[in-house]
Amino acid sequence: MTDAVLHIRNLGVRLAHDFAVVIETMNLQRGETLILDAVSGTGKSTVLGLISGAIAPDDFADCDHRVAGHDLFTPQGRAAVAAPDVMGFVLQTNALIPYLSIQENIRLPLAIKGHTPDQDWHDHLIAALGISGLLARKPAQISVGQRQRASIARALLARPRVLLLDEPVSALDPANVAQVEQLIAILAQEAGSAVVLASHQSQSGAFEDARRGTHSVFSHQQVTYSVFGGSLTQERAA
Repeated sequence: MTDAVLHIRNLGVRLAHDFAVVIETMNLQRGETLILDAVSGTGKSTVLGLISGAIAPDDFADCDHRVAGHDLFTPQGRAAVAAPDVMGFVLQTNALIPYLSIQENIRLPLAIKGHTPDQDWHDHLIAALGISGLLARKPAQISVGQRQRASIARALLARPRVLLLDEPVSALDPANVAQVEQLIAILAQEAGSAVVLASHQSQSGAFEDARRGTHSVFSHQQVTYSVFGGSLTQERAA
C-alpha cells in the first residue's frame, strides 16, 4: 500500500527476555482512524512509541516502517517524521513546558523548525478548543482539562499527517470527556490527519464507530508476544 500515510509491517520490541510487543501490519490512509483498545499491560503505549520512532525497534525479520512516505530506518526518515507537519502526539499527561506560556507551548514544535503557523488555522483551533483567553497563562495557572486542550492544539497546529493519541481524555472529569473527544475527532478530520488512538473509553462517544485494531497474545519458545494488527505464525525476532 504505497499511498498509505502509515505503513508498518513486523515492527516490534522486546520489553523483557520473555515479552515482546509487535505490530504485524498497520496501514492507514489520510483521514482514517484506528483504535487500540486492548486491555492494560498489552503494550498500547509501546505501539504508539514504535510508530513515532520514540522507541527503537528490535530486529524482526521483514520489518517495514514508513510514515508519510518516509522510511524510519534511515536517519533522514527519522528526522523527517520528527517534523510537526508529519507527526503529532498527544500524551495522557499533557507534557507542557511549565515556564512557557500556553501560546508558546502550542507554537513550540513549529518554532523549533523555524516555521510560522497558519494564522487562520491557529485561531480556529484555539477558538474551537475554548482556550482563547488562556494563551498568556502558564500551565500551572489553568486546569488539567485546559492543559490537555492546549496539548491537542499543539499537536494539530501543523496539520500532521499522523496524529497519535495516548488515552487523551483519561485525566479529564466525566463531564468534559465527550466534548473533548468530539473536538479531537472533528479537528483531526479538518486537519486531514490519520489518527491512531489508544483508549479504554472509545466504546461510546465520538470514536465508537471507528475501526478497531486486532490484538492477540500468544507464546512461542518461552516468549509471550502481544501482537497488534495480525497473528504471528512463527517467531520473527533475530
